[in-house]
Amino acid sequence: MFTIFTDRPPMMLKRFLPCVFCLLCCAHLASSQVRITGRVTDADNGSPLASASIGIVDTDRGVTANRDGTFWMLAPSVPFTLEVRFIGYRTRRLKVDSIPTGPMDIRLEPSTITLDEIVVTDEGPADAVMRQVIAAKQKWRRHLVSAYADTYTRFMLYSHSELVQMTETVRASWWTPGNGARELVRARRRIPEGSGTFRFAEPHAVVNFYDDVVRLMGTEYVGPTHPDALEAYFFLLGGTRELDGHRVFDIYFTPRSATRPGFSGHVAVIDSLFVLYEVNVRPIPQTMVTPPVKRHDVYYEQRFTQVRDSVWMPIDMYVAGVVEFGRLGVTHPPARYEQFSSQTLHVVNPPVPDSMSVGGPPVLESPLADRQDFLFLRNPSMIPLTPMEQDQVMAIDRARDIQTAFQGQGLLLEYVSFPLTKEEIERSQAKSDRVSIVKRLRSGDWFWYNRVDGWHPGVSWSSLPGAGVQYEASVGWSTLRERVSWNSEISLPLSGPEMGLRLGVAYINATSVSAREGDLGRFVPGISTYLGNDDIYDYYHQRAVSGFVRTRPHGGPVAMSLRLRSEIHSSLRKLTNFEGWLFTNEQPENPPIDAGHLRSFEWEIELGQGTDRGFTMQLEHSPGEGLGSDFTFTRVEGRATIAFETFFNSRVRPNRMRITVMGGTRSGFLPVQRRMTLSGSAGPFSDFMGFRTLSNGRFVATDMLGIFWYHDFATALFEKAGLWWVAEKGMGVHLFGGHGFTSGTGFDTVDGNQYHEIGGGVSYPFGLPFRFDLAGGITDNSFSVRIGRPFK
Repeated sequence: MFTIFTDRPPMMLKRFLPCVFCLLCCAHLASSQVRITGRVTDADNGSPLASASIGIVDTDRGVTANRDGTFWMLAPSVPFTLEVRFIGYRTRRLKVDSIPTGPMDIRLEPSTITLDEIVVTDEGPADAVMRQVIAAKQKWRRHLVSAYADTYTRFMLYSHSELVQMTETVRASWWTPGNGARELVRARRRIPEGSGTFRFAEPHAVVNFYDDVVRLMGTEYVGPTHPDALEAYFFLLGGTRELDGHRVFDIYFTPRSATRPGFSGHVAVIDSLFVLYEVNVRPIPQTMVTPPVKRHDVYYEQRFTQVRDSVWMPIDMYVAGVVEFGRLGVTHPPARYEQFSSQTLHVVNPPVPDSMSVGGPPVLESPLADRQDFLFLRNPSMIPLTPMEQDQVMAIDRARDIQTAFQGQGLLLEYVSFPLTKEEIERSQAKSDRVSIVKRLRSGDWFWYNRVDGWHPGVSWSSLPGAGVQYEASVGWSTLRERVSWNSEISLPLSGPEMGLRLGVAYINATSVSAREGDLGRFVPGISTYLGNDDIYDYYHQRAVSGFVRTRPHGGPVAMSLRLRSEIHSSLRKLTNFEGWLFTNEQPENPPIDAGHLRSFEWEIELGQGTDRGFTMQLEHSPGEGLGSDFTFTRVEGRATIAFETFFNSRVRPNRMRITVMGGTRSGFLPVQRRMTLSGSAGPFSDFMGFRTLSNGRFVATDMLGIFWYHDFATALFEKAGLWWVAEKGMGVHLFGGHGFTSGTGFDTVDGNQYHEIGGGVSYPFGLPFRFDLAGGITDNSFSVRIGRPFK
């Protein structure tokens, strides 16, 4: 049975019919085949010939022997002819007239022919060979627009030297020039069942190392046959071997650049044809890691076969990798893995399903993959286990999962632990959606400490995303004011998803931050205040109700809302003489606000849903006595953020620049609790949109503009300096700056009406998920050291 999964409407299914036909033909052929097994060895000494190629003459069928030289394949009805080849040995053809009664014993004789001398030219012999390989590839690939292959992949995961999990998959693999290889997992089985998917290493899609650009683990590498390969690599001619009467050149290569992603390794080139027969490579540089991963070394092998009209396509891929991960104070067993993939039933230029012809993840998965074990029974490309691997599989502890197999050890385990499986991450995210107190604690918008409330513990809960009736509610207790705080909002749908129209009402009765709180939230500044630093915020009491209409058409990136507010604002005074837990510091008095009854209309627009590009703007108007308000003003405030890749953008961690512009203005009398603000730091903590050198404070004004920029060089500068021991740990370098301007008062702590700072720092020091900043104030010659979350 073959199933094509697509989210396209029924009228688009006609574009899938050719692929359905192709897969059905493969299924019919597999059902009429017979299974044969055998072993390929050296005729002189009997040693196994690992990865020998076994094919059926005049077909596109072929498999690869395992490390013990053993192979397993499906053959058509007899008679047929097997062709067995291995570099350095004479190719052997065996006529099979009847179904073998047992494993076939195939012995290859070492080649003894005399090879011609290499012709020396003005350029290096390796460069001359690779130049012809590139030219030959461009010629035979000229008419290649797509390819298909049936793929079998076995992924074996080890903790130290102990096998803890084996995952097998049957995949349908499509290749296109623009997107490379993409695979659909049609069947999967795993030992032990339910042990989880290791988050730091999983089966790779079978890429094609013949491609100009090879995409691996989120990074784009220059392939050894790229049109500019001679400028990207140093090539060196090694020895020569023989295959089918042709000389085979062994050519070794290394990248010329220490920072441009490439490979170091070896290719085998068939002379006169000038095609690749095999590739053995390691990605360079091996710094494409982000903590908690400390090191991820990986090695690839691939062989090619001729498929129709001199087109050469992969027949297999072997991957070996080691992953070291953890955080300071905690050690985990290193993870080692091996992947064996084999491809057969190649089809040249087949129609490609829409879901595979466009950009997307390299591997998609059928929802029935865990229920189609029957596809393994007669899979034409399966690679058998060696005797040692069979013993390892039998010894797997069926009761142990991934989390247990790689359990960390250390004094800080309870504080810096992290999930090791994708399933655990999904469960954590689902739990976070249901019990939002975790998110509230992180952002600090309902659990805090300040000089007005003291400690303010609280709980929050909300509806699931996408629910019809959506609500958010929070309740807390002010220990100094000895009163309950409330905040709630509920909305109902007024239309379908086309308009995404919702009608709602909100109520708050709680301590609020004068002006607006910064991106640090309230929890982190509260901890800083409790330690003994100045409280960066001022506070007032707000009792307010509002009604709103909100729309987000099709759940897309554009949202608008219109809100009617009715609020009563009153001043609060400092209620504590506590001078700090770590530092002795008397907190300043909490200044009064412009108290009164504020009624206003507020219109808001949002563009973008991610962190890389976004724009928000608020327009609030209070008409004064016409709406029974004590204030008459119009306030406009906005923020725009853009993040983009700058250098080394083919990496999984490219160099990136992030720029945020924020500001606002007003007309009329704007009460202090509605003014604009630019934040500083809270003790040792700072965020991207804030001044590191503005210690325990912020700027508040009626007219303001702030520009904050941040450039992340990732590991590139350490690599350029030759500090590989630093770069390999994922430690990166960044530069940043902040610039504030006002046309009125507000920058009382400095002279003039502007403030500037610039600085630099490192991210992920010692593999820990934070950044370390050194900043200098240009305006007041100040200097500061801060920490914060890393740029992502």
